[in-house]
Amino acid sequence: MSTMSDNATSLQLSVLIPVYNTGNLLEPSLSSLSAQTVERIEFVCIDDGSTDGSGAVLDAWAARDSRFRVIHQPNGGYGKAMNRALAEARGEWVGIVEPDDTIEPTMYSHLLELAARTSSPVIKGNYTIERKGSSRPAGKFSDIPPGTELPAETATDYILGSLAIWSGIYRRDWLIANGIRFSETPGAAFQDLGFAIRTWVAAAIPPPTDRNYTPTICISPAAAYHYREDNPFSSSRKLDKGAWNALHELELQSDVFEKLPPEASAIRSILVRRILHTLQADYRLRISTRVNDFLQAYSNLFNRYFPLQTLQATAFKKREWHDLRLIYKTPLQYPHRRKGNLSILQRICSCRREAGHRVLRLCGFTIHLVRKK
Repeated sequence: MSTMSDNATSLQLSVLIPVYNTGNLLEPSLSSLSAQTVERIEFVCIDDGSTDGSGAVLDAWAARDSRFRVIHQPNGGYGKAMNRALAEARGEWVGIVEPDDTIEPTMYSHLLELAARTSSPVIKGNYTIERKGSSRPAGKFSDIPPGTELPAETATDYILGSLAIWSGIYRRDWLIANGIRFSETPGAAFQDLGFAIRTWVAAAIPPPTDRNYTPTICISPAAAYHYREDNPFSSSRKLDKGAWNALHELELQSDVFEKLPPEASAIRSILVRRILHTLQADYRLRISTRVNDFLQAYSNLFNRYFPLQTLQATAFKKREWHDLRLIYKTPLQYPHRRKGNLSILQRICSCRREAGHRVLRLCGFTIHLVRKK
């Protein structure tokens, strides 16, 4: 049985694991945690009202390994479980592991080694995507030497693309000082999006009273976190509901958006690009009803918190900037944005996915192939 120091303040790391009905994926995840080479570590497991026996699995691990702490609570959703885990954490640093993923034994020892050499509040790594028996590195920070401290404002891999909030560690007292918590909306409803925005902005624009940390993010290209992309219960598979949940999570970050200083045009532009990518992905893959309402809601969000004249056009790709201006000014024209940019071959025959259905263009005719319910 592993032991842990009686002095909780000596803990280097608290790993937070929110668990709800994880099934047979839970055991491999906990086993990978138990193999960590860090000595002063604890695993804070929140059983969020599981009904499939996951709670009993957690209790069994805690009975044989004192590094595991299990807290049972009624189901309240991912955000409430994570906030409870944050409140219970005692380590200097905080990590996150989803209970259907696994990590390599030296993942946290590597990140903590970098943490000892920097005053960055966040140490961020790459991760490996596991899907249908295949593995591939995600490519985050792939060309950057481990231990590089990037100005948070330029560490766009942190906020663009997959957020992967679990592939890094965060200084716990920094999270507390900045009031960084998860949205306590029901279920697993893209609360990681809000957490990523809050941590990135706090790192990029530290308050004047916070002199303990540099406005940087310390990087490692090591892909020691293994993310299971094909989990059928993932919130990313909830179609229309998922699209609206993501929008709602963005709206809950209004206090962050409102406090951005006027001169922070680069940060504003990167945030808008992140939001645009969310809109584009959800329009293409999830939303299938109330499409006009969906587009108008995003237009309202952009115009309220990020006036177009406060952005840097050079921060966007040419097509992104074109699409973004449509969303700002005439959002209901967004579905027609591509017609003027089609090549001759695409005008003859093309197929794309939009708003929950496929659009087939054949010899000048447009056919909408609606997804079966």
